[in-house]
Order: sequence, then C-alpha cells, then structure tokens
Amino acid sequence: MQPRHPLLLVLLASAVTLAVGFWPTPFWDEDEPRFAAIARAMLDTGDWVVPEYNDALAVDKPVLMHWCMAACFGLFGTSEIAARLPAAAATLLAALALLRAGTRWFSPLAGVLAALAYVGCLLVAVESHAATPDAILTALTTWATVLGAEAWLPGAGAGASAGGRLTIRRAALVGGLMGLAVLCKGPIGFVGPLAVVLPWAWGISLQRRLATPTDRNLGGLVRAACAAVLETLRATRVVTLTLAMLAVAAPWYVAVGVRTAGAWPAGFFLIHNVGRFAAPMEKHGGGLLYHPLGLLVGFYPWSCFLPLAIVLAAWRLRHRSVGRDAAGAFSLALVWLAVWVGGFSAAATKLPNYVMPAYPAAALLVAALAADAAGRAAWPHPGWLASGLGWLAFGGLATSAVVITAGFFGLPGAAPAAVVGIVPVAGAIACLVTVRRGRLAPIAIFAATALVFTALAVGPAGGWLARANTLPAFVGEAHRLAGGRARIGAFGRNSPTIVYYAAGHVQEWRADAAADAGAFLATGPDAVVIVPEPEYAALAAHLPATCGIVGRTRPLFQKHDALLVGTHVLSADRAATSGNLTR
Repeated sequence: MQPRHPLLLVLLASAVTLAVGFWPTPFWDEDEPRFAAIARAMLDTGDWVVPEYNDALAVDKPVLMHWCMAACFGLFGTSEIAARLPAAAATLLAALALLRAGTRWFSPLAGVLAALAYVGCLLVAVESHAATPDAILTALTTWATVLGAEAWLPGAGAGASAGGRLTIRRAALVGGLMGLAVLCKGPIGFVGPLAVVLPWAWGISLQRRLATPTDRNLGGLVRAACAAVLETLRATRVVTLTLAMLAVAAPWYVAVGVRTAGAWPAGFFLIHNVGRFAAPMEKHGGGLLYHPLGLLVGFYPWSCFLPLAIVLAAWRLRHRSVGRDAAGAFSLALVWLAVWVGGFSAAATKLPNYVMPAYPAAALLVAALAADAAGRAAWPHPGWLASGLGWLAFGGLATSAVVITAGFFGLPGAAPAAVVGIVPVAGAIACLVTVRRGRLAPIAIFAATALVFTALAVGPAGGWLARANTLPAFVGEAHRLAGGRARIGAFGRNSPTIVYYAAGHVQEWRADAAADAGAFLATGPDAVVIVPEPEYAALAAHLPATCGIVGRTRPLFQKHDALLVGTHVLSADRAATSGNLTR
C-alpha cells in the first residue's frame, strides 16, 4: 500500500500549499520589514558584504538570507512576495530531503507523509511565508543531517565507504551545506547538525563494539568508548567537514570583519549569540518546558501523535523489536529532536522558531508511525487515534476562538477569518467516517486537511487579518500627502515597518530632541514625522506654524494611535486623502 509517483505527489501538494499561502499582505511584526530593508539596501547600494539597516550597521543576522531576498528583488521587483520567496523555496527543499530520508529509511509512504507533515504543520506554514531565515536554516541543516547520516543507514549509495564512513566528496558536500547554514544564522548552522550526527554515529560504533564478547568491566567500557570516539571522528571526516564549512562561510565573515573593523563580528557573536544564550533578550524568555510545549502548538495538527511516536520509537529501540536499519533511523530522529529542543531549552532567550530545525525529525517520527499503522490489519493504539482526531477538531475550534477574540484586542474586523477553523473540524469528521473502511484513507484525509488548513490560515485568512495592519499603508499615505516621495522622520519611536515602507532613510529623534524634529519639519512640505500620540505634546511646542497633525492610525496591537505630522497647507485632493487617515 505505497503511493504512486511519490516525488510528483510531494512536489505538487507542497507547491500548491505554498502557492495558496502567498497572499499579497504587508510585512508583519518587526523582523520581516527589517530583513527586507537590509536586502533592499544591498541591492540599491551594490554593497553585498556589509548589511545595513537604515544606514546603520546591522549585526543581528549573517548575510545569506539577505542575499536570497536581494536576488529575488532583482529578479521579480521589490515586494513582500519576492522577499518571502526564499523561505518558500527552502521549505520545498526541506520537504524533498524528508521524502528522501523517509523513503530510504522506512518506506515510500513514510517518505511522502514525512514531507507533507512538515509542510502541513502550523509553524512551518507561517515561516515558509515569512521574510525570515528560519526556513532556510532548517532546509540546510536537514539536508546536512540526512546526507551526513546516510553512510550508516540504508540507501547510502556513493556517499559512504565500506563499514559506514563518509566519502571525501560527501563530507565536502555536507560541510558546504553547513557553511551555507553558518552564513544563514551563525555557528548553530555547523554545531547543530554536528551535534546530531556525531553522538549518534558514536553510539552506533559503541554498540557494535559492545556486541562482541569482551571485557564488560568499567575499564573495558571506557576503552570501547574511546575507540568509538576515534572511529567516529575518522568516519565522519570531521576535518573535511570543517574545512569545507570554512571554505564556504569564512570569506564573507573575514570580509565583513575587515570592512567594519571588527564591529560586525563583535556585535553578532558577543551580543546575538553569547548574549542571547546567557540572558533573555527583548523579553523573549521562558522555562525549560517552553520549547516542548511550543512544539505541540507549532507542529499542529500532527503534534498529538508525536508523544506516541517518540515513546514507541524508544520502546522499539529498548526491546530491539525492529531491524538494525530501522533502529538506526529511529535513534537518529530521537537524537535529532533532543539536540535541537534540548539545546535551545538551555538557552535563556526563547522563541518558537528557534527549534524549527527539530521539526523534520518530528515529521519523520510521526510519518513512520502512520506508515506502520497503514500496513496493519487493525488500528494500533485506537485511543491515540481518537485523541488525534479530537486534537484536530479542537485546533480548528481554538483557531476560530482566537481569531474572534483577537478582534477585540487589536485586530478589528478579524471575525470573517475565523471561518478557516471549520477546515480541521470537517477533516476530523471525514477521518472518523472513513476510519473503519481502511487505514490509508483516514491518514490521507488527515494529511490533506493539514495542508488545506495551513494554506488557508497563512493565505486568505492571513490576508484578511492583515487588513488590521495599517501602518504600511499609513507610511504610503505619508508619501502621497507629501506629493510623491516624503522625507520621513520618527519621533519617540521608530519601527522596521516605517523604515521599509519609507523606502529611504528615516530620521530618528528621542523624546528629548523635539526641537530637532521641529527643525526637520521646517525644511519643506515634503518633510513628515510619525509620532506616537503620547509623545505628541512634547513635539507640539516646537512645530512650525504651518505644521500639525495631518493623519492618524492605530498600529497593530498598540494601545495608542500613531500620528502623522506635516504641513497643513494641502491641495484639495491631498486634504481629502488626509481625511481618510484621520479617525
């Protein structure tokens, strides 16, 4: 009971899902417009080495994501969709890696389900349509982990030497992928995959050594463990991996360090790596259960089956109830999951997307569980099946409730988007109707429901919700009020959304520099200032006689309006436009 043309099925289903999710919506939160502004600056200035945001050095992320976005801007024009294309392409590449791994290590059905479970879970759906680096990092680390582990698993092919060892060519390829990951998000792109493959390969080597009758005392175990370390380092060709990684990543890091006199490396490594690990940044903290619990939400709707898949995989390994190849694949997925979730759980700064590189391992585990269930005469663990369908329906109801509630707390007019919550409920009912007719049909319906729900949630429903994101249009209106291209300043508070949609340098003034902001407004009618309403009183005392409030809007999830301050003398058509801005 295996799917026909699995590659075509995954490509078609994933491409349609990703395409439906591409709705013309303005950038959300702080990260998307910031990264897009950096990429546009690279394209505009021709400087592809030093990342700059609003004409200042940007040290929070390396350069690969900005390169990808800038390339898409050059090919397709500067737009939100172009900025988000690299994440979508990376998601498709990660799905193909899971298709390869699941097919070779378990079965073609497991490969298809792993790919579709990854594309069709909530966090991946969001990140695959976001101008952020997480989808790119996950694709690179997934391919590096899969290709690096294949020497010890079925389907190694030309990538392995006899006895489980990477060839030099395969090691160079894996190291190159790690180098790209380091260019994407820093040292974690190298440390992450290595922290998965090395201990896992060491465990296989140690198990093989302990399988033969030897001295089982403590000294014998120590000798076997040390010998396994040396064998693992040779088999994985760590030196080749490292040199290949450095060959790809080091040239840019050296160049940006030289160009900025060490400022960029110091800011990135000390603040955004060591600093984020040691202390919560930007109020993004949480306890040890933050990421395990976040995984249950982000991996919806498949997450209900993840605890069972983990327990069953561990039980089969403990009782040796599967063959050696399957045991190796199960142990790899468990180590993969533990390294990424456990590692970031130890960090002080926490965000759900930090553990996104663990999602491919979760997809492999639940796919192996589902493929095994599809081949049985009766449903194994019927209680978990019922819980899974209940979780699917509950997620739909919860989605509708959250959207409706959000309408009262910063998302006015969001209620129609709540209809997307019907999809999981309908899918749960369809699975329940077909559950007695066979094993494959309910699994296929579950997978299709997940794809449809996530596509609609980040696409049409997300587009409807984006109507409440008024700040991008507000900046656009500032340009029109100024007669084409405004010189925009921000008093009291600036934001990446203002910077990106201003399409030029945004002057910034703190609350104690009201006189400077007033002087800026006096330089011409094309000068405008955006100011939070509570800060307007400080600015008003320094306004030129011809200037005042010409528009206002309520930014997303803000308690106060943002005011547009500019010249009162407007033409009739511009005055009408200003009236549309004023509430």
